[in-house]
Amino acid sequence: MHRQLRARAAAASVLFDATQVGDRVWASFLKDADAELIGASYGDRCVSMRQIGGGILAEIHTGALAADIADHSVFEGKNTLLAFRTDEPAGAVRDWLQFHVESAGAEAALIFDRASQKNSAALGEVLSDLDIPVMIVQSNVPLGRPDHPPVSDPALAPGAPNRVRAGAEAADLWRAPFGETVVLEALRRRWLGRARAVAYLDIADLLVPDRGASVFDRAAAEPDRVVPLVGQEVYPWRLRADEPVSHVDSICTRFNEDRSLSRWCIAPGSPDNGLFWRLVRVGGAKPVTGGAGRFLRAMGVAFPGVAPAKLVSKSDLVESETALQVMQRAFGTEPVRMPAAAPVVSTRVDKRRVTIVTAMKNEGPYIIDWLAHNRAIGINRFLVYTNDCTDGTDRILDLLTDAGVVERRDNPFREMGAVPQHAAFRAAEKEDLVASTDWLMTMDVDEYINIHRGRGHIDDLFDAVPDANLISMPWRLFGNGHVHAFDPAPVTQQFHFCANAFCPKPHQAWGFKTLFRNAGLFRRLSVHRPRGMRPQAVEAINWVNGSGQPLPPDMWQSAWRVGTGSWGYDLVSLNHYAVRSAESFLVKRDRGRVNHTTRDQGLAYWFRMNHNAVEDRSIARTQERSAEERASLMRLPGVQDAHDASIEWHRGRIKALIQVPEHRALYDAITSPRMEKLSTMLGHFGTNVFLAGPHVVPDEIVSKDPADDFFFTVKRQPAD
Repeated sequence: MHRQLRARAAAASVLFDATQVGDRVWASFLKDADAELIGASYGDRCVSMRQIGGGILAEIHTGALAADIADHSVFEGKNTLLAFRTDEPAGAVRDWLQFHVESAGAEAALIFDRASQKNSAALGEVLSDLDIPVMIVQSNVPLGRPDHPPVSDPALAPGAPNRVRAGAEAADLWRAPFGETVVLEALRRRWLGRARAVAYLDIADLLVPDRGASVFDRAAAEPDRVVPLVGQEVYPWRLRADEPVSHVDSICTRFNEDRSLSRWCIAPGSPDNGLFWRLVRVGGAKPVTGGAGRFLRAMGVAFPGVAPAKLVSKSDLVESETALQVMQRAFGTEPVRMPAAAPVVSTRVDKRRVTIVTAMKNEGPYIIDWLAHNRAIGINRFLVYTNDCTDGTDRILDLLTDAGVVERRDNPFREMGAVPQHAAFRAAEKEDLVASTDWLMTMDVDEYINIHRGRGHIDDLFDAVPDANLISMPWRLFGNGHVHAFDPAPVTQQFHFCANAFCPKPHQAWGFKTLFRNAGLFRRLSVHRPRGMRPQAVEAINWVNGSGQPLPPDMWQSAWRVGTGSWGYDLVSLNHYAVRSAESFLVKRDRGRVNHTTRDQGLAYWFRMNHNAVEDRSIARTQERSAEERASLMRLPGVQDAHDASIEWHRGRIKALIQVPEHRALYDAITSPRMEKLSTMLGHFGTNVFLAGPHVVPDEIVSKDPADDFFFTVKRQPAD
């Protein structure tokens, strides 16, 4: 059966529907209705007004405006489904109805067909052989939200890689997400007022069968109480070629999903019971005893014809046992399953070969020092990608390659069209050295692993967390210690001042790098951690932080820093000597970055990264072993001469740069008493201070020694 609702103008507003129930008319006005004009138009004949989702539901004495008499006969005493249809195919609507008839005891359905005026008759034909009454309702006005694209646009999917936010221009208000909550009340009063129980769902939603009473029975047993329905999104792994959209293939869920969907089921009760139907709840209704019902939202139906990769990162997906069982039992077609996962390498093996992958440019004076430290703590496999070096970095590394200490490669970033660091990692994934290793880590030459167990050896780290297969090492930002002149001595012996251990701002203070088992858990290397987690392997992941405590699963996909609830240095930290001396910093800035190549490393960078708040010499436990390794490397043919030549190049470059006004001005700024004082105070500043720069800190604050609990920030500064 088909019904048409015709909105009209009334009281300078859009009157969507007026339905007479007894001696009252319930008038539903759409969003932007003027309550004052409505009240003035009907005077004392207006008994009450209620704002619902931006619209207004007015209770008015009969005779004050033309109204249709409520017709509750179709759904009286029946378990009724209520849904809004937009783009869902007719076949999927039929499957949805049949599923709930057979598994939930549905006896009738009201489907508000929002956007398919031309296809409404076709929908009726598809549903005509069902043994239950189905009412198809349409409106003469669109009911979509004006700030959204069409409801089936994949950018609206909660897990979409290219998700949009509210504010996008709607292409079609007939197909934009439903935005007129008051319509639910209009439908309740016109047709659904005497239904035994009403379950409000989307066409994509399937109630999970319960061994006990159905949600309809539970709602009917406690009138005017609501059965909350809690849902989960389920996705297809792939679309079937040339086959109609169906619920059956939506069997995958995001492994780390913690959000839930909301719908409801209720026995309508009297129209003046003080309860109001809304999109995700029933206003004023208490829940029934016994808890919520469950449903699955088949995203393949909600977004018909859209490839799953546009709805969700497929690397997030795992099969849901609940969804799989529901679909297998409900439909006559076997769901399309996820491909069998490649076997995960055992995460409990004795081999502990660690390979570090890094990208370098003009790092000559620091290479031997960095390698010596890593070799001293038990790491002796290195894959180094270099680009555009002019300081002898390539020469040093080629000599070390000939000696079997490292493997150097030319960085293919130009051929790949990527920034140097990312290109290096993509290329490294194809290398035998990477494939044959047990543990992998990507890190830079200004980062030094500092293990706080035993003798500071990598074996001490593994022994402390024997079951871990990912170990994230949080940065400890080390400043220049007010050292201005370039000195080729090991950085661990020059710079001892750093950020406070508890240093949530700036964000970089708790960035981390991750040592991980090369066990097939992730697909690719990345800057701070591996990426492309294989969801089938999620149960095998044991990821710990710098204190050996589990890293929360919601951080497994994209996190690059720890927070106040996950920080810790008890087991391991990564000493990050990001600035070194003031003169060295000039060369670093001149060289440019290997990752954020378009961002300048100027005063703002120095301000964020130069921390001199406290002293930490804990890495000194490895100095004797590092010195032995350094001497051994220097004895290799040609290495000492190449190292010395690089040092001379840096000294010459510093002399040249300091003559350039721009660089001289930067040098004068970063060595000024003001900046040196600020470097001891950074833990007292908020995020907006670091975003704006050091100039926003008043001189009166800089001149004082702040108390431990002192805090200063500013309003967010406008972008240039």
